Amino acid sequence: MTMWNPLVASDAEPKYQALFAALQRDVEAGVLPPGTRLPTQRDLAQRLGVAIGTVGRAYAAAEQRGIVSGEVGRGTFVRGPEPGVEEGAMEEDDPEVIDLSKSRLVRDPRVGSVASLLQTIAHRPDLDRLMDFYQPATGMARHREMGARWVRRAGLTVPADRVIITSGAQHGAATVLASLAKPGDLVLTEHVTYTGVKAIASLLHLQLRGLPLDGQGLIPEAFEAACRDLAPRALYCMPTLHNPTAGTMPLGRRQALADIAARYDVALIEDDVYGFLPDQPLPPLTALAPANSYYITSTSKSMAPGLRVGYVIAPESRVDRVAGVIRASTWLIAPLLAELASEWIEHGEADAMVAWKREETSARHAAALRILGRWLPDATPRSFHLWLPLPEPWRTEEFVTQARARQVVVSPSEEFVVGRESAPHAVRVCLGATASRARLEEGLERLAELLESGPAPSLSGY
Repeated sequence: MTMWNPLVASDAEPKYQALFAALQRDVEAGVLPPGTRLPTQRDLAQRLGVAIGTVGRAYAAAEQRGIVSGEVGRGTFVRGPEPGVEEGAMEEDDPEVIDLSKSRLVRDPRVGSVASLLQTIAHRPDLDRLMDFYQPATGMARHREMGARWVRRAGLTVPADRVIITSGAQHGAATVLASLAKPGDLVLTEHVTYTGVKAIASLLHLQLRGLPLDGQGLIPEAFEAACRDLAPRALYCMPTLHNPTAGTMPLGRRQALADIAARYDVALIEDDVYGFLPDQPLPPLTALAPANSYYITSTSKSMAPGLRVGYVIAPESRVDRVAGVIRASTWLIAPLLAELASEWIEHGEADAMVAWKREETSARHAAALRILGRWLPDATPRSFHLWLPLPEPWRTEEFVTQARARQVVVSPSEEFVVGRESAPHAVRVCLGATASRARLEEGLERLAELLESGPAPSLSGY
């Protein structure tokens, strides 16, 4: 335990805010590096001549911002200010607003090891090779080998020559679709789907058609009817922890989709960015239909959001076509980033990060079930996000508006709907969007209170 002596003015009011500011300042300045155990609340209160509750409020504020973490029986430890994730910084633009609309997860503190890893790479004799412009568009051989090793944890065993390195999963999906379809071609997806694929379809001028879902995912009969009547070029889907519904497709349905796709010669594009979360993952579609399937995953969710490295597994006969799109668009993926990911995979850091994220996701998921469980479907899986069906008489737009009035932001179902199909009355709630569990629980409690109270009366029809 460190003998931390914060500089807090004797006339500062309120005291807990001044103490919190001193703690934040000393963490950012490196006076309190990550891993430092802070003084107990009683000890610090005695040394500063303040109430124990004052120290407790300051520590709680720091935990809400992700600066420290409290561990029962061990004490309070510095995590360091949360770095940015996915769409932006973890710190909210408005500290009063709890934004549960971003699909992300607070970063593992061990990601700080990137500094020492960069130093190690900087002193390697082959550093110049990582800076060489003339690399294969598919990626360096070592990076492809590590990619093949990484996807084995999802139940996919492939040779390295089927692995293509991309700049994350979004780039991977865009690259695959560009290699398969031309403007005007039809691509199928789920009725509610990841917003990124809608953006890709718009960019490439592709038609996007949504197919109905049920509790087990995409309905095979609807897929077959579309294949028979519409001649689609591909199906993009997310069988494991689907975004936004968090559903996972059972094995029998995966096999049915694989069989239909093979029968009608329709390419399958499988987005598996959340495939690292289940303890016992089901076989990927790509393992069931290797001749016409593309498997996409990345390091952004499993390791670090700023590490924009993705892995595409393409059919052997289509690897060169996908590589051609990469060569035409970016020439190659930054080898240095791919080397960072490869080092983490090779030496077990990536596995440790996944273990931590599973544990953190489980804790947040348990909190969500405790607070919102009565409104959630049975067997809601452990995921970064959950799909919250709204009970009668709630309508999605009204719920989102009233949640925002309570300083909580969630994603309306309309954002995920393909085309002009009707949207289900539901919202997506992202469980990893806050820097601390306490902040998440506060947001979930506000949503529970809103569900309990029902919509405000409206006289708009009079």
